[in-house]
Amino acid sequence: MSRQTLFLLASLLSAPFCLTAQTVDGKVKLQQAQQIEITLETKTTIAQQAMGQSIDFNVDAGSLHQYNVTNTTEDNHSLRHTVKKISFKFDGMGQKQAFNSDNPKDLNGQMGKPVKELLDKKYDMIIDPYGKVKLAMPESFPNKEADSRMAIISSMMKEVIEVVQPPKAGKSSFFRVIPEKEGGVKVGESWTESGATLTDKYETTYVLTAVTDSTVLVDFTGIANTVTKAEMMGSETTTTLSHKLSGKIILDKATLIIKEKTTTTESTGTTESTFGNLPLTSKSTSVITVVVKAGE
Repeated sequence: MSRQTLFLLASLLSAPFCLTAQTVDGKVKLQQAQQIEITLETKTTIAQQAMGQSIDFNVDAGSLHQYNVTNTTEDNHSLRHTVKKISFKFDGMGQKQAFNSDNPKDLNGQMGKPVKELLDKKYDMIIDPYGKVKLAMPESFPNKEADSRMAIISSMMKEVIEVVQPPKAGKSSFFRVIPEKEGGVKVGESWTESGATLTDKYETTYVLTAVTDSTVLVDFTGIANTVTKAEMMGSETTTTLSHKLSGKIILDKATLIIKEKTTTTESTGTTESTFGNLPLTSKSTSVITVVVKAGE
């Protein structure tokens, strides 16, 4: 066997080892005055059983929000969060509604006031080099009585509405994907994050699947349970849902900032109301895309 053949065989045998031996340090690299624009688009279909009939809902919703890097050091990153746009289209129960906060007519119309309140919510936060929240100001926004005009739609576009809320200290920010680990996280390695609030409980498992010349790829699966209250036809409802979700994250290799994240969620549960317990199923797909702009 020639030396060239031996060298080729050695190269082929070592290639899988090199791939699996790759590791990623989870430190996020941000720069002073950067603007990180995040576009979120969701599509949701819902089937609600009521009095022997199926009532279908379709909701397309979206938001544009932004983090401005106000200060950065080796130990901390400081950012300010603002919401630039909220839009949705709703088709269900014989009604169709559409709203776009970029449209002055919509913003000054019937749905404008509750959306303006969402757009006005701004917060600052400090994260550690791995994207974990050290401090958020304010820590939260005061709870207000839900606007009946937004109650049903808000429950169907929960992911969009929640972008205005500050993350809790000690929890992961939008920027934390790869966890802190001595020596880094290896390709093929997994980790799990879980948590609970007054209305939600979740557990998500992530796997570092590949590293290319320019990207880091992460797959994830998870389960969650939610309980939400709303008003429907003049009476309070409580919806309890179990969710199964899966998706993919593409990170920029140089900065570990998310470039794209896709999530598919399938949900089943019931809505408790004066009409009894009404079965409900839904499926949603959300796509997050990120554009990073250098500061001037």
